[in-house]
Amino acid sequence: MIKQPHLSFFLDFTWLNTWWHTYAGENDHLYIVLLFEGDSLRAIAPFYIKDHTLRLIGTGEAEQEEVASEYLDIICSPQHFDVVGTALADVIMDCLFRHHQTSAPYCQKPTTQAKDIVLNNYLESSCLARFAKSMGRFFFHISRCVGTSYTCQLPASQDEFHQQLSPSFKKKLKRHQNQWRRANSGQWERYRYLSEFDQGFAHLSRLHQLRWQSQGKQGVFSEPRFVDFHQQFMRQALMNNWLELWVLFARGQAISAIYAITYNETCYFYQSGLDTDFKPNLSPGFLSHFLLIENCIERQIKYYDFMKGARENSYKQSFTNIKRDLFESRLVLKKASNLGFVMNNKLKQARDFLLWKNQ
Repeated sequence: MIKQPHLSFFLDFTWLNTWWHTYAGENDHLYIVLLFEGDSLRAIAPFYIKDHTLRLIGTGEAEQEEVASEYLDIICSPQHFDVVGTALADVIMDCLFRHHQTSAPYCQKPTTQAKDIVLNNYLESSCLARFAKSMGRFFFHISRCVGTSYTCQLPASQDEFHQQLSPSFKKKLKRHQNQWRRANSGQWERYRYLSEFDQGFAHLSRLHQLRWQSQGKQGVFSEPRFVDFHQQFMRQALMNNWLELWVLFARGQAISAIYAITYNETCYFYQSGLDTDFKPNLSPGFLSHFLLIENCIERQIKYYDFMKGARENSYKQSFTNIKRDLFESRLVLKKASNLGFVMNNKLKQARDFLLWKNQ
């Protein structure tokens, strides 16, 4: 695997391999493309084909059990983004969509046909965005923003971080922190050994389900494949010293849990759980993020990434100073039979934009 400091854990072999062996169906086919310059490997495109759609590994599972992979991309150095985006588009077109017309020596006969391409949760600055743009030579390109990622660039000291927060938010956090520690025997515990993992995972899954069930929803930890995937991945992350599994206790009771991954000098907040019925209300979710960010600063981690949230009125804005939009695209071949589909999607995008502007 090409190691690049800008890539997230969603593109690490550990995540991709665990996802494939958990979610891939018997009719899904890997379609991984390697691009070389001479003898040097320049890029890896981790695709697969599902139901005649070319997708990225880590996407395409059923919504109720999806792991929501983000920051997806072609694995390569930023200095090669433009060249790789164009070259990969040519390879995919030659080998997958017009393979019966080409004799390109690098093409292997595909084991299944693809009719379109779906790309999820990528940044506008990514190599994947260059690839999608280059595919516009051959495909109708339908894209939309699916959310905003929120990141805090961490300063050198906790005092500097406190100064970044708004006065009212900082006052609220400090009040709840003091109340949690003094009146509620507060404890903040990290589960960092395999012997402790099952206990920490049980706290996380119970608190996550508790929060969603209080809203009349099922909660993703009720899905067996979701649970199996994360138990496998989290154990491997723990052994790699990536796993941040923390639980907030008050009066001996677990009231909040955070599951995050530290990778390439960034702490990625992935999942949480809350007991919203605990009294007094200590804002345990905010407090957990605050404590973990302070811990990250102590360890000289450079970024705390809340990942994707709503574009407007997200609680994540209270902590962060970097915002980046995430996109998804569907690409269909430029032919007359696809024109109706494209026009319907363009009209839907215009309607959704007007509704968003008028909120």
